[in-house]
Amino acid sequence: MPGASSPAGSRGPVPPPPVAESGPYAAEVSATMLEQAAAIGRGDLSSLELTRMYLERIDALDRHETLNAYILSRGQDALADATRLDRMRAAGRPLGPLHGVPVAVKDNLFTAGTVTSNGTAVLGEFIPAHDATVVRLLRSAGALVLGKTNLHECSFGITSNNPHYGAVHNPYDPLRIPGGSSGGSGAAVAARLCSAAIGTDTGGSVRIPAALCGVVGLKPTLGRVSRGGMFGLSWTCDVVGPIARTVADTAALLRVMTSGPHPLDPDATHEPPGAGVPGGAEAGARRLRGARIGIPDGFLSADNSPEVDRVLARTQRALEEAGATLVPVTVTEAEAATAQGFVTVIPEAVVLTERALRTAGIDGGVLAGLDRFGADVRTALAAQVGPDPDPVPAFRYAETLATTIPRLRRAFADVFADVDVLLTATTPATASPIAQDETMRHNGRDVGTFETFVRYTYCVSLAGLPAISLPAGTDSAGLPVGVQLVAPRWGEAGLLEIASALEYTMHM
Repeated sequence: MPGASSPAGSRGPVPPPPVAESGPYAAEVSATMLEQAAAIGRGDLSSLELTRMYLERIDALDRHETLNAYILSRGQDALADATRLDRMRAAGRPLGPLHGVPVAVKDNLFTAGTVTSNGTAVLGEFIPAHDATVVRLLRSAGALVLGKTNLHECSFGITSNNPHYGAVHNPYDPLRIPGGSSGGSGAAVAARLCSAAIGTDTGGSVRIPAALCGVVGLKPTLGRVSRGGMFGLSWTCDVVGPIARTVADTAALLRVMTSGPHPLDPDATHEPPGAGVPGGAEAGARRLRGARIGIPDGFLSADNSPEVDRVLARTQRALEEAGATLVPVTVTEAEAATAQGFVTVIPEAVVLTERALRTAGIDGGVLAGLDRFGADVRTALAAQVGPDPDPVPAFRYAETLATTIPRLRRAFADVFADVDVLLTATTPATASPIAQDETMRHNGRDVGTFETFVRYTYCVSLAGLPAISLPAGTDSAGLPVGVQLVAPRWGEAGLLEIASALEYTMHM
């Protein structure tokens, strides 16, 4: 394939991990998703060739102890899909902009005829009869499902240390976490084991793996992408989002994922007029002049590691040098909302887990199946419905929905009255060791691993806002550092334009 002409053609602020440049066909799969799609469209590359390359890389590199990004690859089924797609292209009947492109799908999204486990043992034999809406839309655009990626069990965590399928390992250092819960999707993209991947994000589960694995992850506005056919965690926060190597690829995926009706998701919302993702968003703007970038203080900036602060400061300088204006802002409710918000997720997770078990035809519900979950998920569920429960009080849940979240949304809206986007670090620290599952060393003290990594992402999820994580640099150990851009509700078009311009600036 021809070399990349986009920013992805240079190594940029975060070089690929060594695993991406090793193993079979490393050079052949180095192009971005859109470049691969264009090569297939021209006849320079076949879907069958590309799919075979990825499957051989998965066989060679995705070891249990080194990456463990996939729970399963679809192997011969994926090759059969690729053969069919090549025949369609040869007959002049391409399906759409992703024709022939192999993508990976997080294993909490239904794939017809292929096991969808939600990262659990209890659902390990569930084979859906239909695709999730986003999977159907991807297939309709010509993509094929290469395999199902590993995740934190039930999406209930950020380490992707799965007790049933094994921990996912960071492609930059196999002794460290990739982030979660979509850790397998982030690791697979970074290691070039797929053209792109789909994840889900409740409190940062697309953006955190993107940051820790040195790739791009987009969380859409709550309601923009259908959750039909998804094993969910929280209807208050759940979204489905793409993970890819460039902003252009994520924009292209988002357009496909929002290109049809949402019959399986009654909660999906039609965006207001003019709020769609424009067809040219993959090119983005090459100018930042005149953009107003909010730089939050207080809770949203106060506890970064020195090396994350160094990368964030360099990103701010790059924005200013490109003509953007940096505006100090305060999101007044961010800390309180982050502290209180999980009183919505925990009871909602019980309801959605019960629904998942019913969908799979498993009798007895959560209480009967508690022993089949891993320790962290079992503890959270048992606190609500176990033999000795301490459930979230109904008034606390109602107060969060009626008061905390609306206050947070107003606080963000007040800030966006004066700026186009906000810029934060995606995470306060780079990837922590896998062994530091519950507590980690950060800035000279022991802190909660989960609470640390969701610090800058969860309040954005509670507010229902779109956000994107971009690779911006590395720490002294070569681990990626991500920065997060946040936009107003339904503001994906402007968000992607600024993100694309920043990506271009950082690659110059």
